[in-house]
Amino acid sequence: MQKSVNQLISHIYALGVRYVILCPGNRNAPVSLSFIRHKGFKCFSLVDERSAAYTALGIAIYQSKPVVIVCTSGTAVLNLYPAIAEAYYSQIPLIVITADRPSHLIDQWEGQCIRQTAIFEKHILASFTFDVEKNDNFDFKNNLFNCLSPVKGPIHINIPLEEPLYAKSDEFLYNNIKPYEQKSIAFTNKIPNEKLPSKILILAGADAYGQRLEKYCSFLSKSKKVVFIADILSGLHQKQNIKNWDFTCLLSSENEKQVLKPDLLITFGKIIVSKSLNQFLKKFKPQNHWHITPNGTIGNPFQTSPSEIKCSEEFFLSWIKNNISNIDKSYFENWEKISVKYDKKINKTFEQANFNEFSATRFILKNIEKNVNLFLSNSMPVRYASYLTTLCKISKIYCNRGVSGIDGTTSTAAGVSMVSKNNTVLITGDLSFFYDINGLWNKYLKSNYKIIVFNNNGGGIFRLIDGPDKAKERERYLTAPPNRNCKAIAENFNFIYFEANDFDSLNNSFKKFMDIKNSSAIFEIKFKPQNAVKFFKKLNLDTI
Repeated sequence: MQKSVNQLISHIYALGVRYVILCPGNRNAPVSLSFIRHKGFKCFSLVDERSAAYTALGIAIYQSKPVVIVCTSGTAVLNLYPAIAEAYYSQIPLIVITADRPSHLIDQWEGQCIRQTAIFEKHILASFTFDVEKNDNFDFKNNLFNCLSPVKGPIHINIPLEEPLYAKSDEFLYNNIKPYEQKSIAFTNKIPNEKLPSKILILAGADAYGQRLEKYCSFLSKSKKVVFIADILSGLHQKQNIKNWDFTCLLSSENEKQVLKPDLLITFGKIIVSKSLNQFLKKFKPQNHWHITPNGTIGNPFQTSPSEIKCSEEFFLSWIKNNISNIDKSYFENWEKISVKYDKKINKTFEQANFNEFSATRFILKNIEKNVNLFLSNSMPVRYASYLTTLCKISKIYCNRGVSGIDGTTSTAAGVSMVSKNNTVLITGDLSFFYDINGLWNKYLKSNYKIIVFNNNGGGIFRLIDGPDKAKERERYLTAPPNRNCKAIAENFNFIYFEANDFDSLNNSFKKFMDIKNSSAIFEIKFKPQNAVKFFKKLNLDTI
């Protein structure tokens, strides 16, 4: 049995995996011990499987490489599911290994035993049962590569294990396997043979682009031949050529939107945070929509029935760079003129703003250091940042936007901080923070992990969106005020605590909070719940 487990671990190492999250348990001991004794992996032990899986997700997000999560049998397995769903929709590579009872014990009143075979099948790229007694037919390389190619995401390996579970120390021998070479993706590189129209809107969606597309996007922006805008999670928002486009889509009149309407929409990447852009493009549909995808991933968020252009982003952006010379700048100039109009209104409103979550986000983005890893929680912090992309000088911005849940945010950001040398700053709401307290139950947290909690006593979004704001039961059942503060939690987990409740205290404490070197820190910013509502009304916002 142990020999087979060691063989699997050797192949996982050959895939390039170096980080493993191990959840304590007895049935998974042969797997956990094999990872630990291999010496090629950095292993972390975390008790809460739900939090542990999100922590593995955070490491995988930052590393852009697969991470392993291992747990015992039974309900422990089900606790992994939320992070697996997020990994599936965000296309983050995870290798989920669950220990199981032998098949003849399933449904026989055996303890800690549920039906684990293909348990995640709706939200997993591939699922396997690894037979430790006869694994000759297990295609290690191709099975493991399912988490990386053609689409990244989670895979599940369920391992039934019979007692005795603990092998002798001399049985931990490993196979010396040549490192796997990455699989190449075959591109058609076919681009429609059509004359490009004069009104082109290029939109970069969420993805981990890093610096590889920056030169192409910089050229397109500076050319002013096209409008180039970028989602806050694309890493390309610093290269866009329209300021405050999210506000522009939201505040512009029907006539102005007709002017802003593109003839050709070109998208790459995945999910878009902006609701205002989503609604604009649904109502003012482009004549054509091309989606650039190297791996066949395509959605229809704007109900525009996009055409799939299967090629690398680099290939396409290089092509369009060489094919826009005859396009005039009038479309860009119209966008710029309208956006400048609303930019002035927005800045004036912020200058006169009360102390609310939106204005605090603006302050933080203007004053935070550029080289941090910024993690934004759902649902409001990431939306506020989306409106303020022009202010944001940080390139590494993350959010669990695949499923957009509030659960697991603290744990995911913790995973990022564990493998990064730079400060990792999480901006989260009070409900999201209290929901994932076990994300702090982590002995591997370093002094680079800093958490900003917006405490407006409940789910603030329900005070803003149309519908709940008119329900008399809203506060008790929808907003769900926790009536808690973070100070005792900070003390319990040995975090240094800061607090602010107005602009002066925020301004006085923020730099001190960011400059803490010898400890993790929590900065709780307290708001009056109605301040954000008043601010939105002042901006005449009817949606977020």
